[in-house]
Amino acid sequence: MTFTKSWLWLFAVGAAPLLLTGIVPNFLAVALGWYALLVSLALADWLLMPDLEKTLSAERVVDDKLSLGTANPVEVRVRNGSTSALTLDLHDTPPSHMTNDLDEKPFLLTIPANSRQAALYHLTPRERGDYRFGNIHLRVRGRLGMVQRLMQVPLPQEVKVYPNVLETAKFNLMARRGRLQQMGIRRARLQGAGREFESLRDYMPDDELRRIDWKATARRGKLVARQYEVEKSQCILLVLDVGRTMLAEIDGIQKLDYAINAALLLAYVAALADDRVGLLVFADTVQSYLPPKKGKAQVYAILEALYNAKATLAEPDYRGALSYLQARWRKRSLMVCFTDLWDPDSSRVTISELAALQPRHLVAAVTLLDTKVLRASEQECVSAEAVYSRAVAAHVMEDRQRATAELTRRGVLVVDSPAEKLSADLVNRYLEVKERMTL
Repeated sequence: MTFTKSWLWLFAVGAAPLLLTGIVPNFLAVALGWYALLVSLALADWLLMPDLEKTLSAERVVDDKLSLGTANPVEVRVRNGSTSALTLDLHDTPPSHMTNDLDEKPFLLTIPANSRQAALYHLTPRERGDYRFGNIHLRVRGRLGMVQRLMQVPLPQEVKVYPNVLETAKFNLMARRGRLQQMGIRRARLQGAGREFESLRDYMPDDELRRIDWKATARRGKLVARQYEVEKSQCILLVLDVGRTMLAEIDGIQKLDYAINAALLLAYVAALADDRVGLLVFADTVQSYLPPKKGKAQVYAILEALYNAKATLAEPDYRGALSYLQARWRKRSLMVCFTDLWDPDSSRVTISELAALQPRHLVAAVTLLDTKVLRASEQECVSAEAVYSRAVAAHVMEDRQRATAELTRRGVLVVDSPAEKLSADLVNRYLEVKERMTL
C-alpha cells in the first residue's frame, strides 16, 4: 500500500495545528484527531478496494514480428471485472534500444465496472533481431483517493524485428490498384518482351518500335503493340555482403538494412513472376545459403534467413563466397550482389570477382548511395566549411562513379541509388532484364 498525493497533502495540512500547540495547547488534540481521521480514511480506502488479482487482468496485443524502422502499434488492454469503477496508472516495459512515443508519465485509465480499456503506443525498432517485453505495472487508486495499490502483471513476450515487410505489403496493395507508379515502379503486371505471344494492347510511349503490330494498327486506326509473356522459371540469386562496408548508417539505419529491404521486395516480385529465388549471405565466411526455389514459401524462408543477419567488421571474402556458390549452383542466373563501393582501387577485388562471374551469369551490383554525401555535394557554398564539405563530397562521388563505371565497362549491371529509391530502382532493373531477355 502506498499513499496518494492527496493523502500526503492532507497529512501536511495537519502540521499547522501541530506547530501551534506551543501557543494553543488544545491544538494538539486537533492535530491528533486530524491524523487519526486520515489513517482511518486510508484504512477504509484499502479495505474497500477489491481483490485485484481476481478482478483485474491485462494483456498486450502486439505482432510477434515487428518491422524495422517502422512505427509498430502496441496495445495494452486492461479488464476490470469488479462491480465498481477503477482508476489506475499503467506502465508497460517495452524492449530497450527501441524508440517509442511514450511519455514519461504512465497511462491514466478509468475503467467502469465489468469493462475494458486499452492504452496504445508505438515502437520503432532500429536494429533487427530478437527482443523481449517485460512486465506490465499497474498502480490502482482507492475509491476515496487516499491510497493506491501496486500490481505487477507478469507478461514477458518475445518479439522478432524483421526487415520492413510493410514495403512488400504496400507493393501488393499498389499492384492490385494499378498504382505502382506511386512507388516509383513503372509497371504493375510482370509482362514484357518474352518469346510467347500473349495479347494485343494500345501502344505505350516507352514501348519499342519492333513491338508494333502493323496489321492490327491498320485495322484499328491507331498504334497497337504486341504483348508477350515474360520468361518464367528463371533463376535469381541474392548475394549479400555483410562485411565492414555495410556497417555504415544512413539516417540512423545501417546500409545492410536498406539492402535487405530491397532484396526482400525483389524476392517477392520474382516469386510473383514464377522465377526461382535463392540467397547467399557472406562476410569472411559464408553465413547462410538457400538454393533457388519457386513460390512464396521461398520468400518466407529468405525472410527468416535475413531477419537476424548482422554486419560485421570482417573483410568480405568474395573469392571464397563465389567459389562456394559456383560449386553448388551452376545454372545461368541473375546474380544480384548487394555491396558497397568506394573507389576503383579499394574495390578492385570486388569488381574483378563480380566481373569474373560473366558470361556464365548475368551480374548486377546493387550499391547504396549515401544521401548525406549526396546532399553535401549539392549544397550551396555559403561558408568556408560548406565549400570544404562540398569539395570532399564531390571527390567521394567522383571516386564512386569511377568504380561503378569500371563495373559497367566490364559488363556488370549497376544499381546505385539513394536509400529511399533503392527498392523501386532494383525492381525496375529486374523488370528491364526480363523484358529485354538478357538473362
